[in-house]
Amino acid sequence: MRKSRSSKAVLAATVLAAALATALPAQTAGTGWHSETMPEGLARGEKKGEYVWKKDGSVMVYVPPGPFLMGSDTGDIHARPARQVELDGYYIDKYELSWRKWKASGLPYSKVVNGQLNVVQPPDWGIRDAHPVLNVDWHDAKRYAEWSGRRLPTEAEWEKAARGTDGRTFPWGNQPPDFERVIWDLHPIAQESIAPINCCEPGASPYGAMNMAGNALEWCEDTWDNRFYTKAPRKNPVNRGPGPSRVLRGGAFLLEESFLRTYTRYRLLAVDRVPYIGFRTVLSAAP
Repeated sequence: MRKSRSSKAVLAATVLAAALATALPAQTAGTGWHSETMPEGLARGEKKGEYVWKKDGSVMVYVPPGPFLMGSDTGDIHARPARQVELDGYYIDKYELSWRKWKASGLPYSKVVNGQLNVVQPPDWGIRDAHPVLNVDWHDAKRYAEWSGRRLPTEAEWEKAARGTDGRTFPWGNQPPDFERVIWDLHPIAQESIAPINCCEPGASPYGAMNMAGNALEWCEDTWDNRFYTKAPRKNPVNRGPGPSRVLRGGAFLLEESFLRTYTRYRLLAVDRVPYIGFRTVLSAAP
């Protein structure tokens, strides 16, 4: 009798182990580095904390849901007041979109300068695959985002990804800029061209996003409004109202230090093409 019960127990344990072995891959296959459920089309990257969007191979990092301090009471008047904003979780490109990925998409660009900037075209130093794509207007950036199955970041999403939750002035903290962290107008590289998208690792944001200060200005989804910060909702704010100008964030290799601050806002016409403006994209987290 004792032997029979023991055999039944072993058999039950074996069945249970087999069931768990079968079930676990299905449960964890879509689980990200932060134990979140990943959206379809996203996979864990080889490095801890990195994700890969399968459509174009872009590396992304995760920004968890929750509040953060947006804006500044001492910065530019258009970035006031500082306030708590709450966002849903999302993924953002670790790097600015490169020429290599732009070309691989098949979206149009010109190899010949036509003087009118009707299409995406090289800067003066030419196309370098590892550099950010430049001379893209807001519509170009949005077109790529939609082609890839992602979207442009809202202004709030961009700022949280750059700033984290501790209200820091720069992506790396509150220490002044230096040549290891960021490319701006005083950097030796800036005298010749923009830098590769993977430069300046010590200047990474709290979530691991690179070059969120300097190198290339980046288009956001939002329509520009001088007073948006005074009336924007606290939860997932975004301005999709009418208007000719769109928000740009992050400074650039030809701009001065004041543009490097995580809360500095800038704008241009949505149709403007400038050789120091690029973009990166985001992906909403799974519900």
